[in-house]
Amino acid sequence: MITIYLDHNVIDGFDKGETAYLDSLFPDKGVLPIISLASIDEIFRGGDEARSRRNIESLKRLGVRYIHSGPDESLMSISELDYEDMHEKWAKMQSEVGPLNDSHFQFISTLSRGNTPETIEDIDQAVEDQVAWIKNNYDKFPSAQSQMGKVLQEPQEYKELSKQLLHLKALLPFTPKEINNIPEKSVFWTCVGKLKSSSNSNLQLIGEFIDNEIKSAKTIDDQFTIVFLWLNLFGYYPDDLTQKDKVRSNFSDGTHATYAIACDGLLTLDKRFAKRAAAAMGALELKTEVGTDANELLHRIAALSGHSR
Repeated sequence: MITIYLDHNVIDGFDKGETAYLDSLFPDKGVLPIISLASIDEIFRGGDEARSRRNIESLKRLGVRYIHSGPDESLMSISELDYEDMHEKWAKMQSEVGPLNDSHFQFISTLSRGNTPETIEDIDQAVEDQVAWIKNNYDKFPSAQSQMGKVLQEPQEYKELSKQLLHLKALLPFTPKEINNIPEKSVFWTCVGKLKSSSNSNLQLIGEFIDNEIKSAKTIDDQFTIVFLWLNLFGYYPDDLTQKDKVRSNFSDGTHATYAIACDGLLTLDKRFAKRAAAAMGALELKTEVGTDANELLHRIAALSGHSR
């Protein structure tokens, strides 16, 4: 059985007939299609009930399964979808982590706007909101306590580092056009290397910080999240992250890709997302293949299955 994680635009495309070929392709090729809680968020968060119903019918027709953390939160499990409680689970997730996500979206959109008096004020507020949420919810999320503890231990240092990042876009020793031409498997570490070897001491510190964050991350999921975030900040096949709604969409992309690392492949219709996901997979030497066409993706996975991956 081949596990293929579906970006939500594939489900929307199935609703519209754009990916209708998957209905026969997946059973024929022995594919188990997978979604996650991030997919459920995309089904419900717009408040379009008709679209939500269409999405759910498409999930049923495709025989989609649900990937989630196992009992010890270190391994992934795949289960049948619980359609009856799907909206209830989504609403619970929103009530628990919605405020934290909102402050994160504000944080990233502020960084993307650069260094101005307004963005300095916004970054202060976003960090204060993050710290307040962590203080109130620390005990509820034991798997994230290591990362949250770093913020709580030195909140002022975290705030100052965040302010330094406002200068990042102007100081980067490369442009999106330049790095978009670097091979996917090497682009991330090439960028980090350029930061660490820069003549600018602040860029050197950022390069060392990224390197240390990845080395100290406790799980491959955490490492992947770090790599994907920095590919965004480097401007690799970028979205317009100055807009908060675009940041939310980009955040969903990162969450989808993080779940996908437990699968054989990731299928998306978004070519920019495919590039970023493939670059993050390549940076960490993960086995998951990424594609925008299911036939090509499955052919590539089949070809690789006869070799050491």
